[in-house]
Amino acid sequence: MARVERQGSLAMIRDVRNFTYRTRDDCTPGYYDALYEIDAVQSVDLIVSRWTAEAIAHVFLSFGFLDGRYLAISIETRRRRGQRYSPYAGFLPIYDLVYVVADERDLLGVRTDVRRERVHLFRADISQATAQALFADYLRRIQELGGQSEFYNTLFNNCTTNILRHIKAVAPEIRFNWKVLLSGYADQYGYELGLLDRSLAFESLKAKSLVARAADAEIDAGFSEAVRARLHSGGAAVG
Repeated sequence: MARVERQGSLAMIRDVRNFTYRTRDDCTPGYYDALYEIDAVQSVDLIVSRWTAEAIAHVFLSFGFLDGRYLAISIETRRRRGQRYSPYAGFLPIYDLVYVVADERDLLGVRTDVRRERVHLFRADISQATAQALFADYLRRIQELGGQSEFYNTLFNNCTTNILRHIKAVAPEIRFNWKVLLSGYADQYGYELGLLDRSLAFESLKAKSLVARAADAEIDAGFSEAVRARLHSGGAAVG
């Protein structure tokens, strides 16, 4: 688990995950420590990854910094060795809740390039101050879980409900909605709340935000820039 050491606006994050994947089940583990400045957060991206029906997705955020770095944070189950995930088992106090803090080449790359999931990346339409407050609230929660563990719950303590709690912490006017219970609707709900670009109809924005990676693409140092290269043009995000 990642650990956070805060001093004012500076946060040292220990054990940022950076696995190198060859296949779904074959990877080289890797971790690094990195210093981040909360005041340097300039953007937040909502990432919605689907591997089956449209209503089912994994949702997480990635924070962009002034120096060009991106840090992805995914709220997941922390499973024991050999323990497989089941949404039905997730209703029971079986899985620990964990905030995976990772390099985008790991957390995003494994979904776009290795598992070949349908990944959409949306730039959040929020102020820089709100983005910074959101990152600070994530750091607070990671520190909190480091001292007191919690159980994951498929409905009430999952990736989407926790993201919304963080958003409410910095924007109290945001309200819960039934769409939160089906994570595949997270992007549509964010759009309805005005947290995503409203200059396009939602379906057009969704189509534009699809990350389309070439079969021979490499997850290299320019990965984050590549997947965003066409987000602000007329096509999908092709890397």
